[in-house]
Amino acid sequence: MMNNKKMNQEFLRFSRGIHKRGISAVVATVLIILITVAAVTIIWAAIIPMINDQLSKGTICLDAVSQLTVEDKGYTCIDGNDLNLQIGHGSTDFNLVDVQILISSAGSTESINLVADTTVKIEDLPGANEEKTFTILDADMVTLAEDIDEVAIAPIVSVGNTQEICDAMAPVVIRDC
Repeated sequence: MMNNKKMNQEFLRFSRGIHKRGISAVVATVLIILITVAAVTIIWAAIIPMINDQLSKGTICLDAVSQLTVEDKGYTCIDGNDLNLQIGHGSTDFNLVDVQILISSAGSTESINLVADTTVKIEDLPGANEEKTFTILDADMVTLAEDIDEVAIAPIVSVGNTQEICDAMAPVVIRDC
């Protein structure tokens, strides 16, 4: 019977964890390193695509803004109630899908998208090293042409499956033709 009592005490000690051994320091260090590597991999896989998309948009818009200009060579002017606008495209090619025209009059600015709001087609936009003149009729503009003070343009480019409106360039003062 004494033997049974001693076995019960041993069992109780073992079940309470008195004789349990913990994991070694080496195993604990390896587990911490594996968990850290897994966490970094998961974060890397989620964050990097978002950063790449933003960098791509920024690069394309930077190219577009630096390459697209309103030319002030005599063809950008007001002819009666119609606005003639000469747009130049530099040598760097980018996916231009539209041009937002910002028309300023008496301290207010209104916008017109050249392709979406007029009869201009996307293939009519200037390509690399081209300059084209577009006539925006009085009917396409909200503001009357004779009241226009200045005009600026903002390229609209395709980035992946979306269209992004880039920053506008410096405005050009409009004069009569």
